[in-house]
Amino acid sequence: MLVSDLGEFGLIDCITRLIDKKSIKRAGPWQDLLVPAGDDAAAWKSRNGIELITTDILVEDIHFDFSYTSWQDLGWKSIAINISDIYAMGGRPQYALVSLALPGAHLVSDVLAMYEGIIKICNKYGIVLAGGNISASEKVVVNVTLTGMAGKDIMTRSAARPGDLIAVFGHPGLSTAGWKALIGHKKIDEADMKIMRRAHVHPAPGLDSGPRLAACGVRAAIDTSDGLLSDLEHMCEASRTGAVIYAQNLPVHRLLKKYFKQEFLEIALTGGEDYQLLFTAGPETMDAITKTMKPAPTVIGEIISGQPGKITVMDAKGNTFAFNCKGWDHYQRASCHE
Repeated sequence: MLVSDLGEFGLIDCITRLIDKKSIKRAGPWQDLLVPAGDDAAAWKSRNGIELITTDILVEDIHFDFSYTSWQDLGWKSIAINISDIYAMGGRPQYALVSLALPGAHLVSDVLAMYEGIIKICNKYGIVLAGGNISASEKVVVNVTLTGMAGKDIMTRSAARPGDLIAVFGHPGLSTAGWKALIGHKKIDEADMKIMRRAHVHPAPGLDSGPRLAACGVRAAIDTSDGLLSDLEHMCEASRTGAVIYAQNLPVHRLLKKYFKQEFLEIALTGGEDYQLLFTAGPETMDAITKTMKPAPTVIGEIISGQPGKITVMDAKGNTFAFNCKGWDHYQRASCHE
């Protein structure tokens, strides 16, 4: 079987099962590990509390294109995509390590511009840039490892329960709409293009959104990196639940409706790289969160019992929707938003 036949998430599942089967689980580190491989970040108990670590990678011509991505935006985004993972566990980011691979023909000023972007976002989110590594490569590759610290409780993908409401921050699909605009799928007004471009190349996870949710008692969360439906499916599979999404409740950005009249719903549900939080909570907790957090999340559905990972999308009249693509998969991406 080829990797492309299995797909990104099937491959991750195979690797995770192999780790669980073959790794020698000695006392100490294994006992301190709080979540198995496969969540947004690794978490373990330490003397100081709960420590977190995550890593993510950006590869030229896969995750970004220099025809529309500046070096400074690349630096910003490389950190942002890791912040959302730490937030999804309820933690605050602390230390970043940046590994960079690139051809020697690039200008030193370009590389320094990338680090300007890294430093800018690290300063905004209180992150210490602690080191990294550099290697030669045929294309630019940026890999970031980010640590974090959580309070006494963390949020995980596996903690959603039937009866929980589902909510999301931001405008799902706006990043993908921006990407479509940048590669020329649509003719976009200049002012609108600025908004859409920023959503894709300069994502900004809500400041302290993860720790604030955890402090309110939220226990189930994931970041919207692969697409709302895909990420919610990951959560439901881990929690052994199903879900219902009410299409009329989705916080669809006005620009999606303006430029993508026939497909805005599909983009909102399946478009990735928003890097905001999707989470669940009981009705009372959710009511308190929507009334006190600014900007407020939007309630879009509920967790139900049933087939793990099965998600139903319906409108106000009870009509249901089906989509060929649920979100981003590196080895099956040709079917999604191409």
